[in-house]
Amino acid sequence: MTLHVAIQNWVIAPPKVRRVCETPRVKDGDAAPPYYPAPHGGWITEWSESYRTAALLAANLTLAEKMNITCGNGYDMERCDGNMGSALQLGIPQLCLQDSPLGIPNSDQNTAFPADITVRVTWDKSLMHARGVAVSKEFWGKGINVHLGPIGRKPRGGRGWEGFGADPVRQAVGGAPTIKGAQEQAVIATIKHSILNEQEMYRIYNLFAEGVKAGVGSVMAAYSTVGSACSQNGYLMNGILKDKLGFQG
Repeated sequence: MTLHVAIQNWVIAPPKVRRVCETPRVKDGDAAPPYYPAPHGGWITEWSESYRTAALLAANLTLAEKMNITCGNGYDMERCDGNMGSALQLGIPQLCLQDSPLGIPNSDQNTAFPADITVRVTWDKSLMHARGVAVSKEFWGKGINVHLGPIGRKPRGGRGWEGFGADPVRQAVGGAPTIKGAQEQAVIATIKHSILNEQEMYRIYNLFAEGVKAGVGSVMAAYSTVGSACSQNGYLMNGILKDKLGFQG
């Protein structure tokens, strides 16, 4: 039964039901072909032990635990811009994620660092590395586990200053030493968004290559939909990111 309430000349009716995140149906033939299974790509031998450990852990996780550690369970909560769940009985802690254009937001007694776009004009790799070390030391001290670092594309983008500029070469030059410096502090570096919130299909992914070569521990998928959502696109995730570029995360 639908309830309508009339107040003077106003009529209050239930709102129309809408689906969250409506996505238009992809035309037949336009979706990216599947690319499975996910390859164990890359050239960093230390990852082989990580795969072995992950397989052992996954074999002992319940379905609920698997969902808990792979799905976000909070956004913009105090010092964390995002949170991932835990499986404490197997020693898997909750992960706290945070963007870092100038340092740590939503907290006190921290340092305001120069923005990426400012540091990039120095072309000083040692300075970029030292900045990555310093920022991630504060991350670790505040209990933040994952350092989110965007890659810019368009000069007019509102968040372009958070990256090393729109030039792919400068992104690569600045990103690699920053990633290495961050991960030396036991903080997981993340490059995003793969393969950019963009309409390009073949040219843009190369600027992620240097981040992968630097051993980046995490890559965030883009929000764009080209054929299918990036996070569901086997060709982009498995074919390009893991197989062609060699990402092992």
